[in-house]
Amino acid sequence: MDLDRLTWWSHRRQLLGRAGAAPLDTLKRIVAVYSTHPTAPLALLARSADLTRAEFQNLEETRKMIRLPAMRGSAFLLLAESAARIFAATRQPLEKHAGSLAFGGLDFESYARLTPQVLDCLKTPSTPAKLRACAASDEHVYMVARVLAREGRVLRVGHSLRTDQLEYVAAAAWLGRELEDIDRTEALAWLANEYLRAFGPARVADFAWWAGVPRRVAASALAPCNTVESDGYLILEQDAAAFECIDQIDPNAVDVLPKWDSYTMGYAPDGRQRFVDDRFLSLAYTAVVGSPGATSGDGNPLILRGGRAVASWSHRFAGNRLIVSVKPFARAALSDDIFDAVGQLLSASSIDVTRQDQAAAAT
Repeated sequence: MDLDRLTWWSHRRQLLGRAGAAPLDTLKRIVAVYSTHPTAPLALLARSADLTRAEFQNLEETRKMIRLPAMRGSAFLLLAESAARIFAATRQPLEKHAGSLAFGGLDFESYARLTPQVLDCLKTPSTPAKLRACAASDEHVYMVARVLAREGRVLRVGHSLRTDQLEYVAAAAWLGRELEDIDRTEALAWLANEYLRAFGPARVADFAWWAGVPRRVAASALAPCNTVESDGYLILEQDAAAFECIDQIDPNAVDVLPKWDSYTMGYAPDGRQRFVDDRFLSLAYTAVVGSPGATSGDGNPLILRGGRAVASWSHRFAGNRLIVSVKPFARAALSDDIFDAVGQLLSASSIDVTRQDQAAAAT
């Protein structure tokens, strides 16, 4: 598989370079983004021609996008219209949450008994403190709400773009209905096709890792898709001709991606060469004890140039002042103004950018 073509194709398919139109259409075309803030708004910012704080908040307030557990059990921001399918494809059985209930001093019997009371208290968005006050119980009702969120019966809604300041609300109250019950096999086959559309060409191992399913299950889900195979990579048949004649992207194009970006978390640990050199993998991902080359961890915030990772970055706020630290992987000329859009979306009063020594960052 031609690595350059993979880079150019995936960069365009992921709508990087702020190539997307409206944020809602952008989210649909890339399937989902991690819901943690500021990851969710920054992931859409990197792909949308225009995105404002008010527009992002309005999409959640008007129920056009919602947060649910999805791929690999992580919380994602999803289009409301496709949320039930994605949830059905990736849902974990209730038995998987026994440990969480036990941590709260609960079992399945107490969980079932407390559920109606918790849902009644969550007819409107509530903080954990409000929930505890409403339920007026010595039992761990907040843990019940958290497990109900894993079950898709409770949703989490946010207000701040900078951090997760979440309230809990019953899905039926927020959406006017419970999530539709969809057959998992059907939903997973649909999700496999969506994955190849947004992330292909990709291997069975990539889809298995992204979706959080065993490889044999991933292979079965991909089997009905109309695909062309090359060197173990699958691409949708409808995309094969266009892939072969894809044009090079601008080698100086710069993209600022947040932590846990959907692109950097879209491929198995050994399949990320399309956007990062192997020698930089340990800088692009957080270390996990026992993981190969530290690449099974979380995707760090990255800066791409010409579609390839050249630096990581981090940020913090001092009041309303955005403090950014850039760690180049090698010698890379990056101007400070690449963070202007980030600062604007997060309502920063000013931006200070510092750089770590290039030699130190590359060791």
